[in-house]
Amino acid sequence: MIAETGSKPSPESLNRSILLDRELFNNFCTKTCYTLQSDPGHQSVWRINVPQLAFSFDFVMHGILALSALHLAYLYPQKDFYVSRAQIHHQISLHRGGKFLPHMTQENCSGLCIFSILVAVYTLASPRKPEDFLLVGETGIAPWLLMFRGTHAIMESSEAALVSGPLEPMYQNGFRRVQLRELPTNKTSTGEEQLNVLRHLIAETIPDRTRFDIYVKAIEELRKSFMVFNLYEYNHGATDAIIWVHRVPEKYLLLLRDREQESLCIFAFFCVLLHQMNSIWWGEGWSTHLMTQIHLLLNEEHRQWIWWPIKQVPILSN
Repeated sequence: MIAETGSKPSPESLNRSILLDRELFNNFCTKTCYTLQSDPGHQSVWRINVPQLAFSFDFVMHGILALSALHLAYLYPQKDFYVSRAQIHHQISLHRGGKFLPHMTQENCSGLCIFSILVAVYTLASPRKPEDFLLVGETGIAPWLLMFRGTHAIMESSEAALVSGPLEPMYQNGFRRVQLRELPTNKTSTGEEQLNVLRHLIAETIPDRTRFDIYVKAIEELRKSFMVFNLYEYNHGATDAIIWVHRVPEKYLLLLRDREQESLCIFAFFCVLLHQMNSIWWGEGWSTHLMTQIHLLLNEEHRQWIWWPIKQVPILSN
């Protein structure tokens, strides 16, 4: 492991950093890897293939060390040095991985794919602030999401390498989930039915056709996520939530940034999918955190529109 400390670290501090990084690497390979996917085949990818990639791409190494440090901080909250170590590795990973993103090749596409996933999970696992809205901030789309969407957009040119590479099981699963979204089905879930109600409510109150079309696209992609999750569950709630985040229109995210009432109502339904990750350490509490903020931001009329999501995801009391 490479230790990043002060400008002139003492031998003692250097040794402590090396030992700490060894602990982080071991924790990732023996514990953290099993928390990232429930499917045994995918767990093997995280346990074996991803650490192997880390020895080829230092931005992956720093990414897994950062996430492992947050995992240990979650398990041992009294040891606050894990969080500071996580931040150091995360910043190095971002700096070094960001340089490669504009230059994706067949050789580095697997490393960059894992890099973007690690950044997304790190964001979810990081200590939250009261105002955190996950997908957007005051100035626009969240930086991690911009990178995640951009990375996966250019990955299409490296499909052959991903299919035959070390991430093949993960890539194939994601591809299957995307394909399932387009299949016709006679079974309609409660979530899909309630999304149809939301669509009619928006149609009755939004005269702007352009804005309405943006909302319809966001709702349709969310409907597909609900449909696939309910037909083929097996703990893929995280996958279906992430697919929506990747495919939702950018213009919708900008409306969400502006806290438009209708965009918040759609986001409340997304929280229902996100709630499937509440039992995972890195997803714990996000759905309730976001739903509570949404409820506070909505006016009385629009709060009635999200009665069903609130039944699925409780809000925090004042």
